[in-house]
Amino acid sequence: MKMKAPVAFKGTVNGLYLAIESAVDFEILVDHLKQILEKSADFYKGSNIIGCKGQKMSYAEKYRLEEIIKSYGIGVDSLELMEETPKTTSVQLDEPKTTEKEIVVEKEVIVEKEVFIEKEVLQSDTKFVYGTMRSGKGVEFSGNVIVLGDVNPGSEIIAGGNIIVIGKLLGFVHAGAYGDDEAFVVANHMAPTQIRISRYISVPPKDENREANRLTEKASVNNGVIKIESIH
Repeated sequence: MKMKAPVAFKGTVNGLYLAIESAVDFEILVDHLKQILEKSADFYKGSNIIGCKGQKMSYAEKYRLEEIIKSYGIGVDSLELMEETPKTTSVQLDEPKTTEKEIVVEKEVIVEKEVFIEKEVLQSDTKFVYGTMRSGKGVEFSGNVIVLGDVNPGSEIIAGGNIIVIGKLLGFVHAGAYGDDEAFVVANHMAPTQIRISRYISVPPKDENREANRLTEKASVNNGVIKIESIH
């Protein structure tokens, strides 16, 4: 009996997604993905990955896969788990009289509804994390996240809203993870391994003067760039 591949590219009308076997070891997944890309990267080049199915991954795992895929010239819109395709979608695809313009308009309406619902959640929900977040610990929440303690290297926070750390921020953080460009990150000591706000990415440079001062700082998006400034 032929065994299924740990990971494979699957196509939809909207783009490609990764089909991942449940409970597969992540390192095996990475090795197999690299083998596929080495052989077939030219075929997939210029396409976009719109999600994945089969296995939920941590933020660090998604980031690692994203970097690998992008290095072969393939775009990555998302590596979040995809919901099952609604029945209405397949009906539209089978209907010969449906125009491309009609499909796009309907898709835009759905996206607008999703964003509206997400905004409602962000404004009303806040999750508190008490104590130090050690390496390997992760928090993913649809609203704001407030950590009363340090966020150590190897830990990660993904928030649909803002992230506030009453302590040292030394790990991965992703605020506005569902597309909120106005989200921000605040920390008493800002030195993350990587910071993301919405679709923007930054790795703060080492600054000995800033490290020594240890001022409370705020990271936000300004003119398409993540900027970090002191809060007086």
